[in-house]
Amino acid sequence: MNTVGRIGSYIGRGVRSVSGTLNPFGGAVDIIVVKQPDGSLKSSPWYVRFGKFQEVLKAKEKVVNVSVNGVEAGFCMNLDSRGQAYFLRELDMVDGDSLTTRTSEQLATLNLKEGKNVVVFTCSKQQVDACIYLWRWDTNIVVSDVDGTITRSDVLGQFMPLVGVDWSQSGVAHLFSAIKENGYQLLFQSARAISQAYLTRQFLFNLMQDGKGLPEGPVLTSPDGLFRSLFREVVTRSPHEFKITCLQDVKALFPSDRNPFYAGFGNRDTDKLSYLKVGIPEGKIFTIDPKGQIVMNHHIDTKSYTYIHGCVDGMFPPLSSREQICYGQSVITKRRFFRR
Repeated sequence: MNTVGRIGSYIGRGVRSVSGTLNPFGGAVDIIVVKQPDGSLKSSPWYVRFGKFQEVLKAKEKVVNVSVNGVEAGFCMNLDSRGQAYFLRELDMVDGDSLTTRTSEQLATLNLKEGKNVVVFTCSKQQVDACIYLWRWDTNIVVSDVDGTITRSDVLGQFMPLVGVDWSQSGVAHLFSAIKENGYQLLFQSARAISQAYLTRQFLFNLMQDGKGLPEGPVLTSPDGLFRSLFREVVTRSPHEFKITCLQDVKALFPSDRNPFYAGFGNRDTDKLSYLKVGIPEGKIFTIDPKGQIVMNHHIDTKSYTYIHGCVDGMFPPLSSREQICYGQSVITKRRFFRR
């Protein structure tokens, strides 16, 4: 029992050390905005949640203020009795019923820069933050699961980093960085709860392997609370239900005549099921086991992330058909990728 207590204490200290002033019981899911061929904008759902331990539910003011890149937005959100933020129904919404996104005109007022933008939600002096990623309509996306895919196992992958232990798959940072350099955008998906969104982003983008970190990209977690997410993951073993819906939401942001998803990385059959459901070819689905071996078409191969990195230009050809935007930089620069 004392051992369990000590482990809990270590984890608690780890959570406090990486969460800073943000309470881990609240959170926000990253948002993807896609610029259409005609210049209009489409947004994925805005999922924001304040935890009861942040005491915002007792506040008289249930208005959630929104700022992007340090500038107040021209709209706000409201808070329900469960701590979930939502947009009031407005007459100018395209479908008249959506409570989780904004119109193209409203998104345009945010003056988003291409790539990463920081959005902060504030209510009663408490805040949670996330990122808004602005992509083009012709973006090519590579999806990666987190637990068991970037980490070496599902459960320990969540807890070991909290106590300072590297539990990542060898070579993943170099491979994903090379994929990004070839013109693809990385999207990270996890069935973790929205309350774990901040910690998940901290883990991913603080990960370093031989001086190389993971490229930045949206982190899409479950919009549900901790217990419901755990129930779906552990009891019903159906995380793919959330993942499929999530990826379908992203796909709907792009023109109907193109599939933005190029490849997917996962560690379970349910990941493969999710990727197939949104049209990723089976030959572009990579399943990794706890030993770091890549499984394709149900055959275990001795290939690893490091091996794929060595032939990345063959599996993820540099996109030479158009100029790619290098995202995530303070100054946006353009470069042209050529096949080697």
